[in-house]
Amino acid sequence: MTEEGESRSVNSQFAVSVLDQLKLFYEEKLLTDITLLVEDHEFHCHKIILATCSSYFRAMFMSGLSESKQSHVHLRNVDPITLQTIIAYAYTGNLEITHSTVELLYETACFLQVDGVVCACRDFLLRSLSVENCVRILSLADAFGCAELKRSAQRVVELNFRHVCRGEAFLQLSHTLLLELLGSDALDVEREETVRQAAALWLEHDAAHRERHLSAVLSLVRVDALAEITQRAWFRGLPQNHKSIVIQGLYKSMPKFFKPRLGMTKEEMLIFVDTDSSSDYSNHDFHRPPSEFNNLHLRRSPSNNNDDDLPLHHLPSSNDDSQRSITCYSPQAEKVYKLTSPPDDLRRFGILVTPDNDVFVAGGEQPVKNGKWKAVQSFYWLDAQQNAWVAKAAMLTARTRPTLVFCHGFVYAIGGGGYDDMGGSHDDDVTMECYDRRRDEWSATSPMPTHSSLSQNNMAAVAVNDRVYIIIHDAMFCYSPRNDVWTEIMAQRRRSCLGSASFFSGTATAAVLGDLIFYVSGGGDSAMEIYDTSRDEWRTIAAVPVADGDGAAVSEVCVRAVVLFDTLCVFVRERHGGYALIRYDATRERWLRPQPIPHRALGRLGNRLRLAVAKLYPSCLTELPWKPPACPFPPDDEEEFSTDGETLELPDL
Repeated sequence: MTEEGESRSVNSQFAVSVLDQLKLFYEEKLLTDITLLVEDHEFHCHKIILATCSSYFRAMFMSGLSESKQSHVHLRNVDPITLQTIIAYAYTGNLEITHSTVELLYETACFLQVDGVVCACRDFLLRSLSVENCVRILSLADAFGCAELKRSAQRVVELNFRHVCRGEAFLQLSHTLLLELLGSDALDVEREETVRQAAALWLEHDAAHRERHLSAVLSLVRVDALAEITQRAWFRGLPQNHKSIVIQGLYKSMPKFFKPRLGMTKEEMLIFVDTDSSSDYSNHDFHRPPSEFNNLHLRRSPSNNNDDDLPLHHLPSSNDDSQRSITCYSPQAEKVYKLTSPPDDLRRFGILVTPDNDVFVAGGEQPVKNGKWKAVQSFYWLDAQQNAWVAKAAMLTARTRPTLVFCHGFVYAIGGGGYDDMGGSHDDDVTMECYDRRRDEWSATSPMPTHSSLSQNNMAAVAVNDRVYIIIHDAMFCYSPRNDVWTEIMAQRRRSCLGSASFFSGTATAAVLGDLIFYVSGGGDSAMEIYDTSRDEWRTIAAVPVADGDGAAVSEVCVRAVVLFDTLCVFVRERHGGYALIRYDATRERWLRPQPIPHRALGRLGNRLRLAVAKLYPSCLTELPWKPPACPFPPDDEEEFSTDGETLELPDL
């Protein structure tokens, strides 16, 4: 007997050797006592091994029923290759899961109650949920009672309902799952017509057997949300014996009509990411990150009563996340919201919004000891309903301020490694890598050709017609994802080049509208060029109309081009420090009147701000306590102003 407190070492090699011996016995068919028969395949196994990992076999062999005394057991509706994978797991603990085998493996493991394989498959499916497989996985999770997987799959279906509702997997849904989806407030649809069409397609797919579900299905269509002409046309087209059923269903579900789906509440917003860090600002610098502004209190200056120039004073806050939040601005509602920042104090990251409205951030820097920062490979997707970032597969290379672009169904991260802040690449090549959303993995691509004036600041990247275009102030390159080849575009630029890249201290920006690329060099002169990809030619348009100011507060204009409400717009921080949103009328080829944005809405933004446009849910964001002014601000240095013969004092803010 050992003394009290004495520890015994565990011989892990012994356990490994036992498993190796059992595997050898299985392969050599030694001492086997049960044969599993699947189709024309035989698997000679050991009952003790099968019972150890499978509740199904444990109950079979220990129940005392006839199966426990048999030497051969027939397994029906089981795939032999999948069973071989599970048996290999039982003898070795190793499990190989691929995208092509996971669903059948999960189904078989659930049937045989192999908990280890079930959990591994569930985690794999959770990680690989996508638009292409979410409906199938929803049905699978529902059939085998996996609540966690079902919730996750249903959320993906709801977020992508307009894309998946016409697929074969959707048409094969059980009526109970269909009713859950049609009744959900979280459907990301902008029109109720999408829901009505999905319900009709499902009913028509197997009309003879699904007619009994007609009332339940159609009662979940929120008729009041349909356009009146659509309501009449739809009702008139129904068979006569269906109309009374529909009317009964409508009265039963009437209270639900007036609640919009989540997708109907989306607003197109500007997302401001100030990639400068707090150390990039001096005490006298005009610019500050918007994250700092969100926790500042405004007080009236005795020397200047212009609201846009009120000094800012810190208020203490215990919420670290709020201090590094991302600002969102809704131009239509003139409201400001807080979008949570990526984890771990990430800064200087790239941001991208895909045509499907997925928001990604990549790369950046995270703090380490002694106040230093290190570049990281982080990559996150925004769960807009939860206002939270979800970690995806890390990039192959750590990148600071990478340029992100979406093309041909893939996300590309360009540059961001080996750059200093003011230009000049430290590497011979500008590397690029590609992200496959379906597989959640990155792969390397051909590096971008080098150029003497290339820097991270003056490089803009866009995608047009399944090609990536990289624009520098005096050069342009095109990348074809299909053959992984770069080419330099030699179309003549109309605007003369102004020296080396160091002249362009601002950040270049570009936006795409149809076949046209609108490019602003970031040189501080607000000039814009257009490249027509179909004609392979450049042309210039009138410079962005910005106010000159006296240049005392801000040294240069900061312009960012975006497509907002299907129209080319530019966000401008003018020389005097004011903000404005200016639309471009492409038909008349002229700029429209600027829409001012008060400082109090956005705070003070740095030169390297990144700007993106996404449709977000206001109800899922935190609205910041700012509202448009209800009355004009007092002119000049007046503390009060007169209206209708009465003198009103403006209260301190």
